[in-house]
Amino acid sequence: MRRVQQKAKIFQSTYAKSAIRSTPVSRKSSILADVSIALTSASVVEPSQNRVCSKAAFIAAFVLSGAAIAAPCPAPQTLSPLLKIDRVIDGDTVKLDDGSSVRLTSFNAFELKDSGWKRDYAFRAERRAIEVLPESIQVTPWPAQRDRYGRLLGNLWMDGAYLSEVLVADGLALTVSVPPENRLAPCLLSIEWSARMSRVGVWSLGHLPESARTLSNGGFHHRIGVVTDILDQTTMILDGKLRVVLPGVDPSVIMGARYEVRGWVSRSPRALRADWPWTLKLKDFSNRVRVF
Repeated sequence: MRRVQQKAKIFQSTYAKSAIRSTPVSRKSSILADVSIALTSASVVEPSQNRVCSKAAFIAAFVLSGAAIAAPCPAPQTLSPLLKIDRVIDGDTVKLDDGSSVRLTSFNAFELKDSGWKRDYAFRAERRAIEVLPESIQVTPWPAQRDRYGRLLGNLWMDGAYLSEVLVADGLALTVSVPPENRLAPCLLSIEWSARMSRVGVWSLGHLPESARTLSNGGFHHRIGVVTDILDQTTMILDGKLRVVLPGVDPSVIMGARYEVRGWVSRSPRALRADWPWTLKLKDFSNRVRVF
């Protein structure tokens, strides 16, 4: 019962804000599995107030009954002992009282050092994390791998819910799949789709995805562009500017196709920089979506 109450506390407000019309399971599956999905911002239609209220009530009832809510993420397979949080560093990183840091996986929040609307949503994600996180959490998977900075890689389990589910549902973070720690990526992408369709959080601004033509710095990006060149079966160029390296061979890429891509952008190798200044090496095919 305590777990159900905890989950209800976290998700009632979250999913009431991001609730939209019911999406068939088959439709959600196609969104996650098919990298050639038709996706256009012009097709986003805000649901009526009555529909939102009905959906919110429906979800709240499921939460309180302990049943599954929209696209629930799978329960942890392995968990750490209870660990105390020292402080929230930002929307996707926390520091534990033993001095170690945890970089949360399968999603990315904006950076506090960003400017403009990205900085605003970075602080919103940080505040939301502080609001919902209890004093003690569990890390999953456990034992956790570490990144090159020595941070633990995993997700925070809050006795019935993941922090990532809350932030993505609130439109405060973007899903990104980075194998092998990407077990939650499919469900988070489904939750993100709901937030996007209902224009929750950052999706209400209409700024994402940004055009590949305007790319001027590295770091995490969610961009859209047209294929203007194909270097080989694993490399395409968007808008003559962004070199996208795929995680495998894809002979279906054609000139003139439009794609949304997400991940960490860096400067291209010096020999290529004059033609294509920026490079995005996709970690997983789910980080690229065909747009019709």
